Amino acid sequence: MVPGFRAARVLLALTLVAVPLAGTVSSCAGSAACRYNSDCNNAYCSNGLCKQDCINAAVDCMPGQICDAVAQCVYPVGDAGRVQTDGGVLVDSRTDASRAPDDASRDGSPHDAASHPDATTTPDAGSKDVAPSPDTSGARKTEFDLCGSTPECASGLLCEPLYVNGLPRCTRTCTTTAQCMESTRCVTVGADQYCVWSDIGRSCVSSSTCNFGCLTTQQYCTMPCASGSDCPNGYGCQAVGTPAVSVCVKAEVPCDASDTSGCIAAAACDTSATLVVAGCTLACSSASDCPQRAQGLAPWTCDASGICRRPADVFGPEDQGSTPAQYACDADGVVVNMCNDAQHMDFTTFTIPAAPAVSCSATTTTNGTAGDSCVDSCLYQGTCAFGYACTAVGSVGSDRIGLCLPALSGGEIGASCATDGDCFFGYCNRTAGTCSRDCTADGLCTTGSSCVADGSTPVEGLPWKRCQ
Repeated sequence: MVPGFRAARVLLALTLVAVPLAGTVSSCAGSAACRYNSDCNNAYCSNGLCKQDCINAAVDCMPGQICDAVAQCVYPVGDAGRVQTDGGVLVDSRTDASRAPDDASRDGSPHDAASHPDATTTPDAGSKDVAPSPDTSGARKTEFDLCGSTPECASGLLCEPLYVNGLPRCTRTCTTTAQCMESTRCVTVGADQYCVWSDIGRSCVSSSTCNFGCLTTQQYCTMPCASGSDCPNGYGCQAVGTPAVSVCVKAEVPCDASDTSGCIAAAACDTSATLVVAGCTLACSSASDCPQRAQGLAPWTCDASGICRRPADVFGPEDQGSTPAQYACDADGVVVNMCNDAQHMDFTTFTIPAAPAVSCSATTTTNGTAGDSCVDSCLYQGTCAFGYACTAVGSVGSDRIGLCLPALSGGEIGASCATDGDCFFGYCNRTAGTCSRDCTADGLCTTGSSCVADGSTPVEGLPWKRCQ
């Protein structure tokens, strides 16, 4: 429970949809579609669109970045640095000593009630992520496949853990994040630069837990960003430290005048009367620096004083996965939830629980029912906080949107499942009772499955697809 403040707002309805998905995604940027950076003229390819960040790094990029050969603002390889911040130390990426050699063998809101369209089945208790067995087929493995060593993977791929203490998987070498698979980022580890899972938001006390670095006072992993679109919903992009480095900073944290420890700076606690519960925020030069919600939802704004402000349907900052969700009354006596994105659901039943009875005279928030959890909407580019995957199983009006579903601890594509949390990639095809992956943004599936479109409502302008 947290202290409550009164405010008046308007609720926005979100529903859950089922999603029955093939091939590589391609969409237009101007008159040209792209799959690779080489498809673009003096630009890079991002989610099927040719984009250009810069011409002159000094003018167009954040401090410390360079304008690379494909006109993208990036940090120089190996230049993460040790950065002193207001609230602790952003620790540099890991060194050679923390990773095995390449050729080493390893063991290595929803407010409206809705249901998942897929039928539930009995989960396979044994279908968890396990160490891969040696490859004896002679076939070369592809991105996201479990592996034991780099020679098992196709040309241009490395066999590396996608996050600290994760099992090794085949992954791409890279020079920019635009070349990476959805949910991954291009990071330098030792002598190599390759695509790793975005571990933003993972608990840490030092860089040894993180792919890039740790905000040690706030105790979560972070990664570089050029805008809020590079961060999960609930995180914005802000320059911290000396020299300044732009990284993803968490806003979905409750705070008040006496406790701002979760914020990047004491002045970053938003106690506006428009919030029922105060929450951290961050500085901005435009709304693009602020947290980004799914398309179709009201956006955060950057006010005249350069502060990120929440949209009108958001009343609190409870973070992704918080259970139970918290509720209070707004100034009109309407019961509202305190979730960062104003969305909540039961991850096990894939339903939207009813709000509890709330006394509007209460001075603290009220717990929701057992299993009622906060859930963030997501954009493929920003993906989700660590432990969740962006899967387009939600909708707002006629728009299909991604929701951050539990991931990283379950079975591989094709394994038996009953809930999304039973699957490593955070999506259970309940009709088939098997794990899948939303492959809309990159067209990638592990060996033995294909990325298939079902012809349903597109998401972010792309045909919705899944692995099967």
